[in-house]
Amino acid sequence: MSPGKQARASRAGVAIVAGMALAIAATPLAASAADHLDAPAAKADHRVDITDVYAFRSGASMTTLVLNVDGLMTPADSKAASFRPNALYELKLDRDANGRADLAYRVRFSAPTRNSDGTVTQAYVVRRMVGAGAADNVWTGNVVAVGRTTPYKHAVRTGAVNGGGQVFAGTRDDPFFFDLPGFINFKEKLLGGSTDLGQLLGGFTHNDTFAGTNVLSIAIRVPNAKLGGTGASVGVFATTSVPSNGGWKQIDRMGRPAINTVFNGLILPSASDYNGLEKDAFNAQRPGRDRTTTKDNVTTVLNAIGNVLTANGATPYTAGQVSAIGNVLLPDELTLTLGSSAGFASGTSLATLSLNGRRLGDDVIDAEFALVTNFVITTGDGVNHNDKALLGSFPFMAGPH
Repeated sequence: MSPGKQARASRAGVAIVAGMALAIAATPLAASAADHLDAPAAKADHRVDITDVYAFRSGASMTTLVLNVDGLMTPADSKAASFRPNALYELKLDRDANGRADLAYRVRFSAPTRNSDGTVTQAYVVRRMVGAGAADNVWTGNVVAVGRTTPYKHAVRTGAVNGGGQVFAGTRDDPFFFDLPGFINFKEKLLGGSTDLGQLLGGFTHNDTFAGTNVLSIAIRVPNAKLGGTGASVGVFATTSVPSNGGWKQIDRMGRPAINTVFNGLILPSASDYNGLEKDAFNAQRPGRDRTTTKDNVTTVLNAIGNVLTANGATPYTAGQVSAIGNVLLPDELTLTLGSSAGFASGTSLATLSLNGRRLGDDVIDAEFALVTNFVITTGDGVNHNDKALLGSFPFMAGPH
């Protein structure tokens, strides 16, 4: 392919991906990114809206798991932000690749207590559940940690985990980075029927929409031996649930970034009730059902991108490759080799692609653009790092703004 055709294919590929990714946006800060505000039930209470999940090596024999909620918080909002006291927050592991968790770390919080400086703190309890019961959303398991959240702008407070490790809960800088206004411009122009690449690319700002915003974070660092042993391959995802009819109703779920955002809710107009229902249903189900409910949507998006690539002289994926990618992305779990220092994605083609957990600094937007565009696009939104430097010690996320 000539350099000119390759450049045109890259720009067109970005446009179509952006349009798909933002098809549900209503306003700039209501648009989904990673999983910020990705579905109606999650939007109803930001405290149980999962923004991102991370899983990464944090020492020769240690792994850190992170669950972030309540995204797009301003510093003013962050001062008294608290986890939902009657909610259940879970980090789950699928250790036999069957789409069902067989290990879960479960966290619940007390009602917040206000400090003299206007900040708040909450007591929390962490339970560990191993076996078939880990797949359910229930408050069972052995208590492995107790502690209190770190108040806003206070020194980091961590708790000890029985059997080794640490736990943290509190407000942190949002480590996700992404140029959202540029993609909103893509969406508006693309859905309006424009094929002018200047119009489609005109709103690309290269600025991090999430700079200056915070999240509520739960981080658990434990020995690999507690998760399956160094070298073992595990699937990692998170859920949030609220009390319902004497049990628990799962509100949100996330593994890989942007799966629900990009591949569900494709009906136009974007405000279609069906889109919200489909996204809520995806968040409420177990990963083992993902290929049944969502693989057709993955195929639709990848084929649409393939048509753009073909029109611009680039090579699209074959039908077999599209199916294979669907099986890689679903079920929606981060696949992590315990002890590996590799990041979210590496490789320059589908044949050399390797996925491994998600580190806090990984540029997942660029990696996912490369994957869905047959590696025609290797740089995505022009935002390549977080707005604050990460910490070198647990909980690793930067302090809040």
